Amino acid sequence: MKERMTENRQPSGRKITPAFRLAFCALMAALGTAFMLSGNLVPVFTYVSPMLASLTLIPVLYEFGKKYAWMTWFVTAALSMMLCVDREEAFFFLLLGYYPIIKPSLDLIPTKAVRVLVKLLVFALAFSVMLIILAFVLGLEDIRGELWLSIAVYAMLTAMMLIFDRVYGRMALIYEKRMRSKLMK
Repeated sequence: MKERMTENRQPSGRKITPAFRLAFCALMAALGTAFMLSGNLVPVFTYVSPMLASLTLIPVLYEFGKKYAWMTWFVTAALSMMLCVDREEAFFFLLLGYYPIIKPSLDLIPTKAVRVLVKLLVFALAFSVMLIILAFVLGLEDIRGELWLSIAVYAMLTAMMLIFDRVYGRMALIYEKRMRSKLMK
């Protein structure tokens, strides 16, 4: 997959120009930001929207590599921080939206138990930092006052993160087998 990620040609055989890369990454950042803004409409999407937005990094990562995926994540995170009303949603993407970029590296860990543990540690660290920033830096009293609720949300999000890890693998496969040839024409 690594050699496919760094190819310099489209499936049609045409050379990819820097302008095409920039436009494609901007389109994916705009789509990711649109997913993030959908979380403002439906409160349940506070944690679902960032996960959907991070899936827009799959085509960028697959076609142009990590450098362009990191830039796309940064633009989406910056736009989300400026435009999203829900600070929790924006910080969740900021602190964990890069997961699709690091997932291929984490999947190289040979032992499954260690691999899952490392993935959970990445999530736990990001979620803990998010809660600390929201509670103590931004002063959101709801998070400090509802510690038990935060622990319950933490447990549910951990389960959701494991599910997202599997969904990400399936979405990458769907992109490679079905969508790539249509999207990169």
